[in-house]
Amino acid sequence: MHNFWLAEILLALAAALVANQYWVIDREHSRPPALLIVAALVCLSLAAGVGAYRYGIDPGITQLHRVLSQLSAYVTFPLIGLGLLWGRLGLPKARGKRAPAYGVLVLVVGSALIVAEAGSLPPRLVGSLYSALGLTLWLLVAVWELIFPRSLRRPLALILISGALLVILAGAVVGTDATRVLGVARMNWFHLCLAAGALTLLCARPIFICGRSESE
Repeated sequence: MHNFWLAEILLALAAALVANQYWVIDREHSRPPALLIVAALVCLSLAAGVGAYRYGIDPGITQLHRVLSQLSAYVTFPLIGLGLLWGRLGLPKARGKRAPAYGVLVLVVGSALIVAEAGSLPPRLVGSLYSALGLTLWLLVAVWELIFPRSLRRPLALILISGALLVILAGAVVGTDATRVLGVARMNWFHLCLAAGALTLLCARPIFICGRSESE
């Protein structure tokens, strides 16, 4: 028994916690870029929550879990990367106007679905490419803050870098099969790495609060 459901629950809770924090940022500080982080992590949390139900209660929802996991692969990390980059660049945030964030969300989801449906690339490869792009942006922003700090102290930037590296490690090295490493199934390590990576996004909150937007 691998207890896949437990790691899925931990991932769902971690993603939901961070999504809530960014929702509060948007509500209290009118920061539409934070909504991209919210959408990304809600998608991740939903996929993980359904996965926990699949592994712990009803294997009959396997197909639903696969669909949600694929959707999460398409949108989660691109939205996180774009949200962080938007916040770091200090682009006009149109206080109280969320249309730009909704537009980015539609473009990311729509473009991923169009590429996947075109059939020129396997859906799994499309998800991998979109995730790689998003993680590259995440790392770029974190390293940028480390070298040229504006909103984050260096320890926070280092934690943010470690979060992106954990997610990359999960996908590129750990994998999702049932073989064990240190007595724990690789799939559980995969989800635990994703959960830890998601939690490091808590360190990025000052980017959305303390940037140039304070003078807007």
